[in-house]
Amino acid sequence: GSYNTQRYVGIFSPPEGTILHPFIAGGVYHNDGPFKSENNYNRYNLLAKFGLLSTANSNLSFLGTFFKTAWDASGELPARAVRSGEIGRFGSFDPSEGGKSERQNLSLLYNYTDANQSFNVQTWASWYTLQLWSNFTLFLNDEVNGDGIEQNDKRFLIGNNINYRRSYKLWGLPMETFVGFQSRFDHIRVGLFDQRERERLETRSNNLVRQTNLGWFAQQEIKPASWLRTQFGVRLDNFWYDVDQIGDPGSVSNPISGNGSASIINPKLNFIFTPFQDTDAIKGTNLFLNFGGGFHSNDARVFVQDPDEKIPRFWGGELGSKTRLFDRLDVTLAYWHSYLESELVFVGDEGTFEPAGPSNRHGIDSEFRYDILPWLSYDLDLSYTWAKFTNGDKVPLAPRFLAFTGITARHESGVQGRLQMRHVGSRYGIEDGSIKTPSATIFDLFLKYVWQRYEVFVEFQNLANTKWRSAEHVFESRLSTEPPGVGILDSHFTPGDPFTVKAGITVHFW
Repeated sequence: GSYNTQRYVGIFSPPEGTILHPFIAGGVYHNDGPFKSENNYNRYNLLAKFGLLSTANSNLSFLGTFFKTAWDASGELPARAVRSGEIGRFGSFDPSEGGKSERQNLSLLYNYTDANQSFNVQTWASWYTLQLWSNFTLFLNDEVNGDGIEQNDKRFLIGNNINYRRSYKLWGLPMETFVGFQSRFDHIRVGLFDQRERERLETRSNNLVRQTNLGWFAQQEIKPASWLRTQFGVRLDNFWYDVDQIGDPGSVSNPISGNGSASIINPKLNFIFTPFQDTDAIKGTNLFLNFGGGFHSNDARVFVQDPDEKIPRFWGGELGSKTRLFDRLDVTLAYWHSYLESELVFVGDEGTFEPAGPSNRHGIDSEFRYDILPWLSYDLDLSYTWAKFTNGDKVPLAPRFLAFTGITARHESGVQGRLQMRHVGSRYGIEDGSIKTPSATIFDLFLKYVWQRYEVFVEFQNLANTKWRSAEHVFESRLSTEPPGVGILDSHFTPGDPFTVKAGITVHFW
């Protein structure tokens, strides 16, 4: 594809009866992007699954995945510099930005199922690293070296998931009981450093974080009538966290250490109504009402730094309907509302997020799927969201209006095509609403031909070559050409891809 895009994927999946019944898949991806300083983005993926034991009702399997990537980045550009012509949309003030990351996952899974019950167990372990070099504010804080930062995260994770589900009748009513337990332990080394051209200059914070989460849950489903299904659930979570300072606290500009714990019990309520079972035109209608809560768990260092800060709680609910009309039109409508005790807001000069107080969000989501003809279908997704802090301020960059629509054609000859549109409406950039991000509308065309063992495709993305922003934040920065010691509040963005063409072929050997 365009900009030296290359993707190679291979999948090996022999038929049932093969020893260990392996499923092995691997992929390599490369992309340079449209930027003046090439992305040089490389990604490697590997997945392997083996069946260790299989009977009529149970199976034991092993799953392993590997992911590794590295890239160079052009960063987020101040909008004022692009408007003045000082830099092009795809230029860069600091081409040393970028990062690298990798993750390995291992899982052992056991499943047992019969006519009335199921039992599932998963034991897993994971290794993860992320090294990210950024320069958000350019020369605001350091007029000589610039404001480059390095974010480093290395962690080992291990955990278990166990659940049991049983269906039965009690007092003549169909019921289902679902219980389970989850555990997770994180051993994390996380740090923030000043850097120039990926060379460390000073340590801001460097910590060892140990986190343990144990969760128990239970759900009871009751069907008191053929048109009503109810679910009542509860979950208990316990968190323990311990933060230690790595190295001499005197050599760190922001030493952090401490420990703590938190527990919470959350309810869950679901009601599903199917009141029109005798009406052919709308017999597929479901009305639903959901309500529940949970933790919104953030960085443990936030809570040991401020003893008054607690892991914020989240409450959410949803009311909606899902129906199929005349056996060709699917419609889903939902209204939702959520309350969060502490919202996270991006801090540009730190490259991190900080708690900014409680917020309320609510919105409307809708989905439409229409089968115009047996070979022609249309789909439309629309949503609108209102997001505010409880003091009346806007939640920066919270989505407002989103739309996704397309028409798809499939011919019996093997020819397939889809024309689609993506739209992101304007958002508030900062709390007072004085800065808004621009909206964007993007059109894509996908063509595909399937013939026997071969599939050929071509994609035309951003047909109109729209200038859009794939990421955007509002904060103060300073260009090297601007007066020292003075930051300018501005929108900073990463441009989205221009008109792009991709093409490829898939061959099924067996």
